[in-house]
Amino acid sequence: MTNHNKNHWFWSSVSNFKALFFRIGVAAVMVNLLSVGSSIFIMVVYDRVIPNAAFPSLYALTAGMLVVLIFDFILKNMRAWFIDLAAQQIDLTVGEDIYKRVLEAPLNEVSGSIGGLANTIRGFDQVREFFTSATLALVVDLPFVFLFVFVIYLISGPLAIIPFMAIPIVIGIGLLVQPFIAKHAEKAMEVGKNKHGLIIESLSGIETIKTIGSSDVFLSRYKDTVEGGAESGRMSKVFSQLATNSASSAQLLCLVFIVFYGTFLIDEGVVSMGAMVAAVLLSSRALAPLGLIANLFGRLNNTKTAYNELDQLMQKVDTGQADKLGIKVESLGQIVWSRIGFNYPNASVPSLVEINATINPGEKIAIMGRNGSGKTTLIKLCTGIIQPTQGVITFDKLAVNEIDSKTLHSKISVVLQDINLFAGTIRDNILMGRDGINDSILMQAIDCSGVNDFLTKIPGGLDAILMDRGQSLSAGQRQAIAIARALINQPEILLMDEPTAALDLNSEQAFVKKLKPLIEDSTLIAVTHRLPVLELVDRIIVLADGKIAIDGPKEDVLEKLKAKP
Repeated sequence: MTNHNKNHWFWSSVSNFKALFFRIGVAAVMVNLLSVGSSIFIMVVYDRVIPNAAFPSLYALTAGMLVVLIFDFILKNMRAWFIDLAAQQIDLTVGEDIYKRVLEAPLNEVSGSIGGLANTIRGFDQVREFFTSATLALVVDLPFVFLFVFVIYLISGPLAIIPFMAIPIVIGIGLLVQPFIAKHAEKAMEVGKNKHGLIIESLSGIETIKTIGSSDVFLSRYKDTVEGGAESGRMSKVFSQLATNSASSAQLLCLVFIVFYGTFLIDEGVVSMGAMVAAVLLSSRALAPLGLIANLFGRLNNTKTAYNELDQLMQKVDTGQADKLGIKVESLGQIVWSRIGFNYPNASVPSLVEINATINPGEKIAIMGRNGSGKTTLIKLCTGIIQPTQGVITFDKLAVNEIDSKTLHSKISVVLQDINLFAGTIRDNILMGRDGINDSILMQAIDCSGVNDFLTKIPGGLDAILMDRGQSLSAGQRQAIAIARALINQPEILLMDEPTAALDLNSEQAFVKKLKPLIEDSTLIAVTHRLPVLELVDRIIVLADGKIAIDGPKEDVLEKLKAKP
């Protein structure tokens, strides 16, 4: 195995289950070999037992055949069990690895349509099914087509020419329709991806759709998407069915011509009646897998498309740091923005250009500026969820990617504008799986954030379950939970993006008053235009068009802003 395959997201994991796939192959070989037994049994009965009334031999042959059938039953079930086990193991390892890589990837690497990304990840199910389903058994069965033809030749001589001639015809038809199936299947899969993306995005914003009354717009988009893929899906099935029906017809033609030709050979004494019957059974067994070859090609095309999309995604999210251990620092210390620049994918204008600043430990800074000036982007860059396209952000001279990610996330907390709550209790949404947090710290966080103010009004309190991602809560209540989530780990650096935008004035003032002593020794960077929040800071940075326009003490900057027309 090459070094590339050793580190590959799929093949390196699949190679760990070589023993399982070997057992599947051995079981398939044994099943195919045992299937010859029924044809031999019928031939011997026709040619030896019936003409001679050899009933003792019939009893012995039947008993032997029963033993063969028992082994056949056991082997088929073992093969199915091994296939299911392989599917389970691959799902647990590869599926988890894909999900982990996507969750840990820089946000700018997985930006774009959420529905499209979800559909790409869902494509792993298709890849896994191809390698761990009846398709795998079919692939293993294909080489035995020629074994059965060879057995026909051994027992009935010239009759083997009929299935031998049918095989290339069936395979030829399958290969002939393959390009057409591939073309239409790829189009149908792309349409399916777009449809899935449209459904997810419309359901995510269903409140907006309903309030504006624009459901007809999305219904029209859905209709256009479905109509675009309906013809491709239908044609793909037509060509696939053509190949399948050709194989079925070939099986029937083989049966007819074996009986037709075999009758003359029996009359000439070349073959026996039993040999002809056995040839009929074996020819059907030989051509049966070929009847599914078109479906195999169709699934192969779909799997290839899904695999290629996943592979592209994995290459994007694999930054080469997956196996690299970052430094576990005691303190993040001084923050330095050195020539920071950032461009969102497909954006013609950069969000940030040449940002240079130094933030000392414990400093309290507000970032101000017009909409689109790059404030939120700068906050996200500081958290490491997106990477700068130019320059570097360092913490005590260490770049973000040089610091252990768990250490970084334990020392930095962020409150973003877009608040996401998840299925689970309010407690779960605040703790977010972080261990070692005692009740006193939890109580302090919910008191400061204002969660306590409405907790008594919710049945269950902290243990109330949010089944609707918190949509039943007000915007202010959701923001309070997000603030508590940020304060719970007592961060060294607190980043906040308009943290009080959804709070009323009284709640905002109470929050600022309670927060001030909690972050006395912490570094604060807050995007805000609210006067109560500005009471927390002693320095203001003003951004304009992605650049630093003003940077200085709070009073000086506010005076300059007042002086501007």
